[in-house]
Amino acid sequence: MFEKVTAFVWNGRERKLKEVKRLPKIQINELIGIEKQKNLIISNTKSFIEGKRVNNVLLWGERGTGKTTLIKALINNFRESSLRIIQVLKSDIITIPLLYDIVYDHEGFRFIIFLDDLSFNENEGDFRDLKIVMDGGIEEIPENSVIYATSNRRNLLSVSLQGESELFPEDSLQERASLIERFGLRIGFYRFSESEYFEIVKNYAKLHKRKIPEEQLLQKAHEWSLMHGTSGRSAYQFVLSLNVL
Repeated sequence: MFEKVTAFVWNGRERKLKEVKRLPKIQINELIGIEKQKNLIISNTKSFIEGKRVNNVLLWGERGTGKTTLIKALINNFRESSLRIIQVLKSDIITIPLLYDIVYDHEGFRFIIFLDDLSFNENEGDFRDLKIVMDGGIEEIPENSVIYATSNRRNLLSVSLQGESELFPEDSLQERASLIERFGLRIGFYRFSESEYFEIVKNYAKLHKRKIPEEQLLQKAHEWSLMHGTSGRSAYQFVLSLNVL
């Protein structure tokens, strides 16, 4: 299975891996405005493929700035390598130890376990499951696996002391903060300036072969941004909508 397929989705209830047949087409060099973030994730992933121990990674920050797209682009960037990516839904986090058994039995491959759009509410206890999974407990985590996660929240958790009834509320804060510390590499994604947004628009217009004078393109992009913002996602959606504007 791993010889022929590079990406999977884990079904924790059935303990099965679903092959991803429609792989993302995005190329990593098509993503602009996030050069520092790209270099960090590529370097970490390359070291991991080479058999080195690397950090778990959290990509956090503004929505629509390319966090998930960057992870998907790794599939094409390292297509000819031993890298395999397995997406795990939040509801299946507690079953990751069962996935570790599969990973452990295929030491010739390197596995990124991908948790997308991860966050926990203040009263949600699932974050403890993730802490246990990332620590491994008494059972060692396979060396050929690493966790990459994306989130709009810097600390994954919404934290508020309002109405806190504990005698020592700082203990709860420490417990919550201990989750983020399990991601040794934390990469921030920030809101694009209008000039950066314009560069992304021009790049997408070129990729999608939208032929329109640059001055007109940027004027329309500016008008679009007043309603939709200056994120990378907004730029992409603007270019797709050019033929109806």
